[in-house]
Amino acid sequence: RNVALRSTEAAAPAGFLQHFLCTRGRLSVGRRRRGCAAQGTGLDKFVLAQLTQLFMTMKLECRIYEGHSLPPKYRIKSFLTAGQSIENLVDEHLYGKVKNALTDLLGARNYFASRVLTPYGYTLDAEIQLDEEGYVLPASWRDEVFRRIALCIDDQRRFSINSQNLLGKEAIKQRQLRLLGYDVVQIPFHEFDKLQTQKVMVEYLHKKIFPHSYRLAW
Repeated sequence: RNVALRSTEAAAPAGFLQHFLCTRGRLSVGRRRRGCAAQGTGLDKFVLAQLTQLFMTMKLECRIYEGHSLPPKYRIKSFLTAGQSIENLVDEHLYGKVKNALTDLLGARNYFASRVLTPYGYTLDAEIQLDEEGYVLPASWRDEVFRRIALCIDDQRRFSINSQNLLGKEAIKQRQLRLLGYDVVQIPFHEFDKLQTQKVMVEYLHKKIFPHSYRLAW
């Protein structure tokens, strides 16, 4: 069911969030969908994901917002939810090809991580960490990281039908990752699927991820 709004102010994102936070969950948002309610909230997990993302949007992109904060019990830790989801998992076939080329580019599989859940709820298809001098760090590195590169390996499901335009939810994810400090590198299927050899795939990733590096320093 759709959220029942009681005022015209709630039509705007900030007003909508303020309306929800003031009513503290007195919403008709699919509470009776069996097996999908988040524990302790009575609300559908997908709705909670939407509310969490909306709250993040207010904090990141609407700095003038000074209303209530979204209570912790309504914030989800991962935007990947069963059924409807704010995120789409990476296509396994496309990911496999990118993974092999990325391993060749970096020299070893342990120089990047896959399916990384960030502290902000988004899941990265792949992540590369760099130190201050631009050297690639092992994925297991837990000390200070100077730069984080988030790879978005985007298959057909992340685009509008017969288009090279990202779906809105994917565009929001990539925009917010940038605002959170990640260097976002998009690997779209319509570019990568054209590459025929491993050498060409490695060269493509080199130019996309390290456009200003003429040789690999690591």
